[in-house]
Parts: sequence; C-alpha cells; structure tokens
Amino acid sequence: MRYKNQNIAVLGAGLSGAAAALLLKSEGAHVTVLDTAEEKDLLKSTIDNLRAQEVRVICGAPASDDSSAYEMAVLSPGIDPASRLALNFSSRNIDMIGELELGWRSCETPVIAVTGTNGKTTTTELLAEMLNACGQRTIACGNIGKPLSEVARKKTQFDVLTVEVSSFQLETIQTFRPSISLWLNFAPDHLDRYRSVSDYRAAKLRIFENQTVISRNGAAALRLRATSAPLRIRARTWRR
Repeated sequence: MRYKNQNIAVLGAGLSGAAAALLLKSEGAHVTVLDTAEEKDLLKSTIDNLRAQEVRVICGAPASDDSSAYEMAVLSPGIDPASRLALNFSSRNIDMIGELELGWRSCETPVIAVTGTNGKTTTTELLAEMLNACGQRTIACGNIGKPLSEVARKKTQFDVLTVEVSSFQLETIQTFRPSISLWLNFAPDHLDRYRSVSDYRAAKLRIFENQTVISRNGAAALRLRATSAPLRIRARTWRR
C-alpha cells in the first residue's frame, strides 16, 4: 500500500476532500479531514461516511489550530493556499499536494486534460462522448462528475480518462502529466483568489509543466503570447 501507516491530512470536507480521504484510507493511511466550516453546515452523509471508514474529522475553529504531526497534506481545490487552514500546514513545511495530484499518482490510465476559462465542461463531456462512441472506454471526471481520486480508487477499467482541470487544481500539482493537454481559452477570472491576471494565467499554464513536446523534423511551436510565467516544457525531436 502506497501510504501505509502514514498520517495524512486532507483539507476540505467537500466532494474532492472526501474522495481524497477515501483513496488515502484504501492505501493504508491514517487520515484526518479538516474543514473550518461548522459540522452542521457540512453534508451529514459525507461526514458520516468518512467516520464509518475510520477517518477522523475535525470541523470549525479547531481545524485551523490542529498541531498534529503529518507526513503530508492534501488540499481540496476549494481551499485557498493562503487561507489560515492551509498556512497552518505550509508554515510547518509539511508536503502539500492537491486532490488532482493525489488521484494522478494512483492512476494508471492515460489522461486527456482540458482547461480554460470557459467551455471546459462542455468540451470534456463532448470528448468523452466521442471517445466512447469510437469504442475507447472513458469517463468525464475531475472538476466535473467524479473527482480523479474517486476514479482512481474504484479502479474501473478505462482506456483513457477525460479530465476537466481547473486553475485551482493546477496550483498544487507536482508530477501531473497528461498524455494530451487542451487549454481552450483565457479571460480574467477568479480575481478574488488570485492577486493578478498574470497569477491566474500562470496557474493555467501549469497544465503543460511536466509534458514533453515531440516534434517532427525539428519543428515544434506553442502558440502562446508572452507571459511573466515561463513555460517549462521538455522538447524532443525525431526524424525519419
């Protein structure tokens, strides 16, 4: 088991957080879910299910003050890395990844990732329909439908996963490396979370961060305008 006997915190008790907690539990971890919302404001069935799986749940003000020792923390996309809850972990140098990264690490199926300010849900669902119609078993998941961690835990056999990816999810990737990445479009958004449009754009760009560009006859191009965040992509060429 990948996380056997490790103490791991999951920040956020929503859909993504619950999926991350159950995946970690299935991999042998001792899991604590923390959410600053009062328990009465959280979905009762979710909390009851977590506790039934022997996941510890801490709600309300005590969540931000938890001083327990953890090997790793998993951040739900709805939790701002600058929030007091998240800073309680990052300030102690606890390794922090996102739910998308966690699901990716336990996933053995190729991924098509789709991001963009607008239209990513429609595009992801359309791609999934097209692939299934062609006999390629897939599911639209990630930022829509089932979180990637849930898909990874259930181990259903797919040929490829069609994953909608948000900027919030991309903030905390480390090794996430789709086989194909699509960035549909860009417009200013989520400026209540990001300090600037450049920061938002930098988060979107991370979808390409771990990919390799393979070009034919030495020619490869990415049609992106100049940005303050450099695009770090490995390039390879091949010739006949």
